[in-house]
Amino acid sequence: MDLRIKKTKRAIRSAFYELIREKPLEKITVREIAERAEINKTTFYAHYETVYDLVDQLEQEAVAEVISQLNTAQGLLSSPRAFVRELYALLSKNQLCTEFFSAPAMAQFTAHLRNAILEKVQQDGIDSTQYENIGAVLVFIFNGIAGLQAAAPELAEAQLDTIATFVEGGVRVLTNA
Repeated sequence: MDLRIKKTKRAIRSAFYELIREKPLEKITVREIAERAEINKTTFYAHYETVYDLVDQLEQEAVAEVISQLNTAQGLLSSPRAFVRELYALLSKNQLCTEFFSAPAMAQFTAHLRNAILEKVQQDGIDSTQYENIGAVLVFIFNGIAGLQAAAPELAEAQLDTIATFVEGGVRVLTNA
């Protein structure tokens, strides 16, 4: 990729991340992103169709990154505590995830990540009758992590055991059902 394109995309993304900290996604405009990125709107449109297209591309990249680094989806059932900690670490490393922890857009991102992990679950050969239950557990984990980060980021890691314990108990019930 051309260096100018990389710099422009980096500026657009940086401007977007600044704005998402200030206001809900629905209130962010292309004009605001362009102004912050110090580009014109035409340049933005050369790379993205809309703000939602930008978010969609950022989400796809974040989900792909998390999935590529996730050791195994099987870990959710075999070692739920470790799975919760690993997922927390992966989500905490990704800028989109950390910015979305407190944003309303987290619901859409959660759905994309849930679907990607369920796909990985299928590839790992986990019993297909558990997919719906696993999906619910994943949403619980994501929302728990997001809630911890939004409420008290400095305490989130310490309180992660509460979520991990709850998930472990729930998974035990699911796998014995």
